[in-house]
Amino acid sequence: MALALVNDGRIRTEVFLDERGAAFAALGSALVSGTPAVALCTSGTAAAHFHAAVIEAHLSAVPMIVCTADRPPELRDVGAAQTINQTALYGASVRWFHDPGVASFDAAHTWRALANHVVARTTGPVPGPVHLNLPFREPLLGKVASLPASRSHDGPWSGHLHAKSLLTDWEIDDLAQRLAGRRGVIVAGDPGCGYAITAYAGAATVLASVLNWPLLACPRSGTRAMGGNIISHFDGIVRSPLAATELAPEVVLRLGAPPASKVLGQWLRAVAAEQIVVHSPGTYHDPDHTVEVHIEADVANTVDRLTIAVSRAMADKRHDGDPTSWADKWRVAESAAEAAILATLSGEVLLDPHVAREVAASARIVVASSSMPIRDIEWYAPTGDGLLVYANRGANGIDGVIATAIGVACELGAVTAFIGDVAFVHDVSSLAMLAARALDVRIVVTNNDGGAIFSYLPQATTVAHDTFEKLYGTPHGSDVAAVAHGFGLRVATPKLVGDLREALATPGPSVIVVNTDRDEDHAVHDRLNGAISDAVDAALGG
Repeated sequence: MALALVNDGRIRTEVFLDERGAAFAALGSALVSGTPAVALCTSGTAAAHFHAAVIEAHLSAVPMIVCTADRPPELRDVGAAQTINQTALYGASVRWFHDPGVASFDAAHTWRALANHVVARTTGPVPGPVHLNLPFREPLLGKVASLPASRSHDGPWSGHLHAKSLLTDWEIDDLAQRLAGRRGVIVAGDPGCGYAITAYAGAATVLASVLNWPLLACPRSGTRAMGGNIISHFDGIVRSPLAATELAPEVVLRLGAPPASKVLGQWLRAVAAEQIVVHSPGTYHDPDHTVEVHIEADVANTVDRLTIAVSRAMADKRHDGDPTSWADKWRVAESAAEAAILATLSGEVLLDPHVAREVAASARIVVASSSMPIRDIEWYAPTGDGLLVYANRGANGIDGVIATAIGVACELGAVTAFIGDVAFVHDVSSLAMLAARALDVRIVVTNNDGGAIFSYLPQATTVAHDTFEKLYGTPHGSDVAAVAHGFGLRVATPKLVGDLREALATPGPSVIVVNTDRDEDHAVHDRLNGAISDAVDAALGG
């Protein structure tokens, strides 16, 4: 299989030293392109190392063709080397599992139909991974031979028309009537893999403008570059006591997956607004159990058509009060929040929120690790100019982030990976694959020797310090910069904001290590959130 892929000039083949990295790179490639990548490995535990990326692809609806080589039936259950039970290895995390049996030219007439079936299942109405288990007998070199005859023009073996989940005109009009003339907010999240993100972001921004509602912009939505009614600092704003009265909506339209902010979900539940969510087919987003209307449909198509319907509905309704003042209140709060962040971070010594703001300001494409990096960008980074943020938020794992960034860079070019030190150590083997490629991936590591996010849990103040460090802080003691040097990568260790900007502006593969302190990180987050809350209260008249 490997020889066949390498010898096919239509296919770009990337080789990784470890299977986990290979699978996450395939995930990153498919995440941005919407086209399934093939992840191929040998038999045995190699296939098990694919599992984490398969789970993420399943939960994020990312197409992927997982090909695991296997031993033939006569070598199973007899103690043969490199043999495990690979039947349905990934359980319910794949759209389809199939084992066609040992490769034989007797079955060659089925190969094109099988390939067609695999692609149809991985790219269907609910995209996701497909597992193809392929047993081979020795010798494992194979014979070069002609494939079975194709259809005309070597096109697809058979057409496959997927049923798209599109609302009827009547359903769109009904939804528009539920929104028009009311005081509401749009929460724009990640619409899902395969969408033209800029088209979705543009449509969501126009809808917010037509409704004159604030658009609470998750960085993964692509909307932060659009201007207008964009609200980036919503996490800090809704911490304000006055936000519960002055900024409370009647209705909330949520698009796609929710942002990382837990505070926003709690606030929406507390203000008891009607929540309507539009999410991709096969997904379900209601972690707070508050949604009143679920619309399972193509998100971008729904938003685009809804804008036209809302324009008509707005013209037919008589408005009570001035809708402009509603959006203005949110814009005032946003300005106050940004000013508070700038004042609190006025020093030059780098802190984690500094790093998030500088990464967002300098990069066009960011792959952010789950945990604190994606949250710091969401909470503190201002609206950006064309910024696209990707993150593995299906399972919210921190594994394979560097490999995912490499996969994204294979499709899109220069990428900045923003990760913590635990995620860095977890995926350190992928540094070898970065060093071997001419890819412009700049890895920014906030290094505080442990898992900073756990400092925000109640356990941080109730569990004995030594026990907390052992179970939650998990310091690893690694010299992150020296590790990167060991892989032959350019390394920078900036301490000041200006030094970080210089390092981020230098093209080429590199690791930028920002050494911080977990206790100080926690303290500065508290100061920032308090300053934003106070500034918003003052701006709203408190």
